[in-house]
Amino acid sequence: MINTTAFHSACFGFASTPFGKCCMAKDDRGIFSLTFPFDEEFAINELFWKFPDKKFYHDDKEIGIMAQLIFQRNICPALNFYGSDFQKTVWEALLKIPFGGRVSYEEIAISIGMPKAVRSVAHAIACNPIAFLVPCHRVIRKNGSIGEFRWGRERKVAMLEWEEKILNLEKFLEIE
Repeated sequence: MINTTAFHSACFGFASTPFGKCCMAKDDRGIFSLTFPFDEEFAINELFWKFPDKKFYHDDKEIGIMAQLIFQRNICPALNFYGSDFQKTVWEALLKIPFGGRVSYEEIAISIGMPKAVRSVAHAIACNPIAFLVPCHRVIRKNGSIGEFRWGRERKVAMLEWEEKILNLEKFLEIE
C-alpha cells in the first residue's frame, strides 16, 4: 500500500510565452519547474520522474495566469528550489544578475566564493529547473560568446534580445 500522506499536491500546465510554449509546475511554496519543452508528453513524463513525491494535477488556465504575470507584467512569483545545496547556491547567485545583464560562468563561480569550480558551476546552471525566472540565459562564456542553452541557442538569444529591448524602451521613456 502506498502512503499517500507523503505526497504533496502540485499544479502543472502549459502556456504561451514570448519564447514559445512553456511547461510550468508549482506547489504551495512556489514555482519549482519552468521549462520550454520540445514535446509536451516528454515534459509531463520528466516532471513525474523528477518529482515523484508530487501528486500532480493539470490546469492550463492556472498556469496561463502565472505565465501572464511573469511575461506580461514582469512579476516574479515565489520560487521553490529542489536541488543540492551547491546547486541552490548557484541558482541564488543567478537571481542576482540584473535584468538584461550578462555574466560569465567564471564570474558566478567567483561570486559564490569558489573561483576554481567553474565546471561545477556550469553543470549546476545547466541543471536549473526554473528557466527564465532563474536567469541562466544571462550566463555567457568568458570570451563573450552566447554559448549553448538547454532549450536551444535561438531561445537564449531571443530572451537576451527581449530583455535588451525592454531596457532600451525604459531608457527611452525616461528621456521623455
